[in-house]
Amino acid sequence: MFGGNKSSKSILQNLALISQVGIMMLIPIFGGVLLGAFLDRQFNTRGIFLIIFVILGVGTSFRNLYMLSVQKGREYKNSESPSKYVDKYTKENDKKPDKRS
Repeated sequence: MFGGNKSSKSILQNLALISQVGIMMLIPIFGGVLLGAFLDRQFNTRGIFLIIFVILGVGTSFRNLYMLSVQKGREYKNSESPSKYVDKYTKENDKKPDKRS
């Protein structure tokens, strides 16, 4: 379906990243809902555990997204990004003597 060219590889990587973000958001929140509802039934409380665990699930989701963004930022910084080319170009031009004088 997808060839081996760079564009299709990039598309697949982006789709995988979007899927990963969705799963990282869904699982902790859904787990918090299930655990909170279970504990509310066991202890006959009126939704207090559900609220607590949903809040914990949302917090966990945002923490996971933050950690993923930090990881991807490091990968981007270490890869051949446009900023690397700009830095390389400016360093090369700084080393060359000015021929205008």
